[in-house]
Amino acid sequence: MENANSRQTPCMLCNSDAVMKAVSDFLGIQAGETTKDGLFTFTEVECLGACANAPMVQINDDYYEDLTYETTTSLLKALKEAAEVTGAAQGMDSGDQVKGVKIPGPGPLSGRHSCEPASGITSLHTVEPWTDEKMRKDGAL
Repeated sequence: MENANSRQTPCMLCNSDAVMKAVSDFLGIQAGETTKDGLFTFTEVECLGACANAPMVQINDDYYEDLTYETTTSLLKALKEAAEVTGAAQGMDSGDQVKGVKIPGPGPLSGRHSCEPASGITSLHTVEPWTDEKMRKDGAL
C-alpha cells in the first residue's frame, strides 16, 4: 500500500507532483486505485508530517522521504521485484535483501541521514556551543 502526500506547501515546493506522477506512471494506476495484482493501492493523503524531508510516501509502516521522480520509481521497482521473487511473502522488511533484490530502507532517499540541511552545516551550527562562562550565573535558567 502506498500513501503519497502531495498537497501541502512543503511537499508542493519540493515537487511532489513528480512523485505522484512517478507512482502513477510506474504502477499504471491513479490515486484511489489498486494494481491488478493487488500489491499496491495508491492513496493520496493530506499530510504525513515530515515537512523537513518533503516530499515523502508511506508504504505500509515505512516512510520514504526526499523523493524525486527517479527515486520513487526505483523504490517501487525494488519493492515490486522483491514481491515477485518471493511471491509477495509476508514479513518482508525494508533494508533486507531478498534473492538479490535490495529493499530500500525507510528514511531519506537523498543520502541524508535524518532531516539535517541538504547543503551541509548552516549558520546555526557553525560555531562551538556556548560554554558555562556564557551562561547566566543567577540560577534563573
